[in-house]
Amino acid sequence: MISIFLHPFRICNLFTSSLQILSFLVFLLHSIHSYGDPQPKSFIEYQNSHIVKSIESNVYILEDKESKLTFEEVKASKLFFISPLKIPNLGVSKSTFWLKFSIKNTSELENLLLQLSYPLMDVADLYELKPDGRIIISQTGDIKPFSERKYKNSNFIFDISIPTNETEQFFLKIKASEQILVPLFISSTEPLNEINTLNDSIIGIYIGIILALFLYNGFLLFTTNDKNYLYYIIYIFFIGLTQVCLLGYASKLFWPDNVWLSTHGLYLSASIGSAAIIIFMKSFLNMERYTPRLIFIVYVIVGIYAISFIAALFDEFQLSYRIIDVNGLLITVFSLYVASRISLLGYQPARYFLLSWTVFMIGVLIFVLRNFGVLPYNDFTNYTMPTGSALEVVLLSFALADKINILKREKLESQQEVIKALEENKRLITIQNTELESKVKQRTFELESAYKNLQNTQSQLVDSEKMASLGQLTAGIAHEINNPINFVVSNITPLRRDINDILELVEKYEKISLEKGLEENLIEIRKFRKEIDVDFVKEEIDMLLNGISEGASRTSEIIRSLRNFSRVDESDLKTANINEGILSTLVLLSQQFDKITVIKNIGDIPKIDCYPGKLNQAFMNIITNAIQALHKTESARIEISTLLVNEDVLISIKDNGSGMTEEIRAKIFDPFFTTKDVGKGTGLGLSITYGIIEKHKGKIEVHSAVGMGTEFVLTLPVKRDELA
Repeated sequence: MISIFLHPFRICNLFTSSLQILSFLVFLLHSIHSYGDPQPKSFIEYQNSHIVKSIESNVYILEDKESKLTFEEVKASKLFFISPLKIPNLGVSKSTFWLKFSIKNTSELENLLLQLSYPLMDVADLYELKPDGRIIISQTGDIKPFSERKYKNSNFIFDISIPTNETEQFFLKIKASEQILVPLFISSTEPLNEINTLNDSIIGIYIGIILALFLYNGFLLFTTNDKNYLYYIIYIFFIGLTQVCLLGYASKLFWPDNVWLSTHGLYLSASIGSAAIIIFMKSFLNMERYTPRLIFIVYVIVGIYAISFIAALFDEFQLSYRIIDVNGLLITVFSLYVASRISLLGYQPARYFLLSWTVFMIGVLIFVLRNFGVLPYNDFTNYTMPTGSALEVVLLSFALADKINILKREKLESQQEVIKALEENKRLITIQNTELESKVKQRTFELESAYKNLQNTQSQLVDSEKMASLGQLTAGIAHEINNPINFVVSNITPLRRDINDILELVEKYEKISLEKGLEENLIEIRKFRKEIDVDFVKEEIDMLLNGISEGASRTSEIIRSLRNFSRVDESDLKTANINEGILSTLVLLSQQFDKITVIKNIGDIPKIDCYPGKLNQAFMNIITNAIQALHKTESARIEISTLLVNEDVLISIKDNGSGMTEEIRAKIFDPFFTTKDVGKGTGLGLSITYGIIEKHKGKIEVHSAVGMGTEFVLTLPVKRDELA
C-alpha cells in the first residue's frame, strides 16, 4: 500500500493507460510546434504581490540524458520543447532536466520568491539571468543538508529580484529518482508564508493522527499481546514516515543534517511499510483459514520488497523505485481480491479492511487526476493522499477493535458452551459417583492386597539376592577354611607318631637298670635312637608344628575378615576405616579370583562416618559384578583405588572386561534389571548398592564402553552429621 504513494497513477491500470496516451498526444503536438524554437512565445506576468501565482504555461523543457551539459550549452540549445501540461510531469527518469521560463514583474515589489512545491528533487538549481549579463545561481536539493537551506521549508524556495515592469529569464536544473512533477509558484513573502503555514498545520494534524494511532495501538499490543497489533503499529509508523518523506517534512523534522537519510529514507520506509501491510493483511484476514493457497503470494511480495530495500541501500534508487512501483500495483490488486473474497465468505473484519482500502483508493484516484491535469493543482488535490491514508489507518484501527469484540463474543459463546458442557458433565458425574464409589472401595481393597503382596515379593527378592550373595560368600569361605584345616588335620597323624617315638625313647631312658649293666642299656637305647632317627623326628615335629601354626593363622585371618565384613555388632552409624572393609571383602572373595589379577592402590584416607556392614555389602556387589564380567577375558584385571579428594573419599573399582553399551549403563541401577540368563540373577545387586550409597549421602558414577571395561566411582563424605 505504501508503494502507491510513490507512483499512484499506476494503480488503476486502464484509467492511467488512457491518460498516458492522451498526455503523449498532447506532448507530441506541442513538441512539433515548439521544436527548434528556444525562445518562449510569451512570459509569465506577476501583477499582484498579495497572491501566489502558479507558473502553469510557457515552460520549456530540455532533457539531458547523460547529465553532462553545461549551463552555456543549455542556454544555447535549440532542443527545448514546451510542456504539454500545466504542471510539467516528466515521469521517472535518470536524465537531468532543464526548465526555461520568463517572468515579467508588474507588481509594486521587486524582491520576490519562487517556490518549487515538489520536495523529492535530488537536484534543484536555479539560474537567474540578469539584463546586464550576470547569472545568479541558487543551488539546493536533497543531496544537500536541509540545515543549509535559507528557508526551512519542505519545498524549495528561491530568492529572485525582478525590477518592476522588467522581464527576466530563468533556467531550473532538476533531477530526481522518483516521478518528477514541477509545480512552480511565484509570490511575495507574506502570502507564501501563509500558504506554507497552513500546509505545516495540515501536516501537523496528520502526524498527530498517526502518532496517536501508533501509541493507542501500541498500548493495545501490550495489553492484548495480539500479533495483529504488532504488524499494524509497524505499518502505521512507516506509512506515516513515508508520507512525511513524500511531503518533504522528514528532513525538516527528523534529520536536517543527514543527507544519507534524506536520499534513502523514502525507499527504506516504503519497502518496510509495504511488507508490513501485506503481513498484517495475512494475519488480520486470517488467510491461513480462508485462502491458504494464496499465502505464498504474500511471501513473494515481501521478498520483492526486500529486494527493493537492498537496492536502496546500494544507492540503486531507480531500481528500488521501479520495484516498489510495480509491486504497488500487485499488492493493490491482490489485497482487493483477497479482502473481497474473504468478505463474501462472511468474515466481518474483511469488510472493514475493504472499506478502508476503498477510502484510500478514492484519495489515490484524485491524486492521479491531479497529476494528469484533469483536476487542478491545489491544497485539496495535494492532500488527498495524506487524508486517505489517515482515514485508512483510522478505519483499520476500528477494524482491529471490532475484531477484538468479535473474538470476545466468540470467546463468551465458547465459554457458555463450556459451562453447559460442564453442567452436563457434572450431572453425569453425580449419577456415576454412586456406582464408582462401590467400585472404588472394591478396587481399593484389591490394591491394598496387591500392595501387600508386592511388598512381600519385594522383600523375598531382596532376601533372595542377599542369600545368593551369602551363598557365594559361604562357598568361598568354606573353600578358604578347608585348605588350612586339611593341612592341620593331615599333620596331626605324623606328629602323633613322632611324639610317640620320642615318648618311647624317654621311657627307655627311664627304665635304665644298674642290674643289667649301664653299658648294655645304653647300647639298646642307641640302637632304638638309630631306628627312629631322632634327629629327623625332631625336624619333622618342628615342621609339622609350623604347618599347624600356619593353618591356624590362616583360619584366624579368614574369621577376622568375615567378622570385619559382616560387622554384625555395628548396625548403627560408626566411624570406620573403609580400607579394612575393602581388604576384608577381597579376602572373602579370593576364591573367585581365578586367573584374575587384583591390583590394590589403597590410599592413606581417614576414617569416615558410615554403616560399615552396608558399605562392605556394596563393595562385594560391585566386585562380584566385575568378576562375572571378566570370566571370558584374557589377562583379567581388577584395580581398586582409594584416595581423599577435598572432604570426600573416592573409591574406584575398575575392570578390563567386556564393558557395557550406553543403553545398558543407563539401566543397571533399575530394580530387577539384569543381563544374566533367566534364573541366574535377581537384578537387585546394583539397585541395593545404589540405595546404600544414597543412604550415605554419596554418589555413584559409572564409566563404561563396549570392549573398554567398566569403572565404578563411589564418592562418600568423610563427615556427616546425619545419614538418613
